[in-house]
Amino acid sequence: MAKVNQRPWRAPGQRAKRKAWGYTVQVDGTQKRVYKAGWTRDDAEKALAALLLQVEQPKPKPQGLTLAQAAERYLTTKARKRSLGEDKRILEHLKSALGMDTRLTDLTASRISEYKNSRLAALRKSGAGGDAIERRLTAAAVNRPLALLRHLLRLAHEEWEVLEVVPRVRLEKEPQGRLRWLSQEEINRLVDAAGKSRNKELRAAVVIALNTGLRLSELLGLDWIYVDLSRGVIRLEITKSGRRREVPLNDDSYRALVSLGPKVEGRVFQTRFIKTAYNNAVAIAKLDDVNFHTLRHTFASWAVMRGVTLKELQELLGHSSLTMTMRYAHLAPEHLRTAVGRLEGLTNSRRAETPTQGSTQEPSALMRSSQNSSK
Repeated sequence: MAKVNQRPWRAPGQRAKRKAWGYTVQVDGTQKRVYKAGWTRDDAEKALAALLLQVEQPKPKPQGLTLAQAAERYLTTKARKRSLGEDKRILEHLKSALGMDTRLTDLTASRISEYKNSRLAALRKSGAGGDAIERRLTAAAVNRPLALLRHLLRLAHEEWEVLEVVPRVRLEKEPQGRLRWLSQEEINRLVDAAGKSRNKELRAAVVIALNTGLRLSELLGLDWIYVDLSRGVIRLEITKSGRRREVPLNDDSYRALVSLGPKVEGRVFQTRFIKTAYNNAVAIAKLDDVNFHTLRHTFASWAVMRGVTLKELQELLGHSSLTMTMRYAHLAPEHLRTAVGRLEGLTNSRRAETPTQGSTQEPSALMRSSQNSSK
């Protein structure tokens, strides 16, 4: 409660008491008293009114981070991320497109949608010289900046606590791309071409990649201390998913590693850059649309076709979820054939009356039976 009154007081060294006008008021849970000898009642009331007016005025809300400030904080937070260079490039694009001084609070769903629509309508030239063709950006090219922006806004809301609400960011649906893998004959041509390369480690790298599914970064970053030839496994401490995993060796990959001269420690591959030698081998083998990652697809595709389950393949490839591994599901039709086989007799009135659980007779067997009965 606020009130104006007089208060008696005595000056130091004097016996006479005097009275001073002032006020008593509660401000933010604390009692405040202000009295002055020179004040009149009107002076005290005016001072109290001014104080109350100042207290009641709404405090200005903080402006929050700009996109440039948030980008800098994001890069600090993700300093150990392996793809930090790509994030820096995307953030520079976002600052240019949305404005580096734009406040995060101004990045509404409508504003982000406008940016997305402009990207969908944009054209870029592919090719060189007069043969350049204007093409629309792919869904993946549109989504990468949007995904990073969405992650940054969520961090600002959940961890930095500088954003009250996260605007909705809708990504474009990305079509499933063509999965390129090598046939047996293409594998033979590539291995032969790699064996003739001036890079003496190339053949071993190709053979190991084809038999283990290791990524190029995992392969070239391999150290002998993580190769356990006695157990026949490779231990990967640093992976894309951030999870440790062990990759077993078969005879071909084991022999390829032994050909590199096992040591107690040190790098398995002395070369740090193998793409040029690999691309030359691909050209000699006359293969189209083949990069080093194609070897990982080839490993996964042949593994599925030879009976490896999708769950086992997920562990071998080090995928954090089964969604990525499902790209290879179409190469394993047998489990679908078995599932459909359980419906045999469903449209046959005589067999449908007495269904037998677990009947999984193959369609080919039924066809043979039908042919025999018709003879």
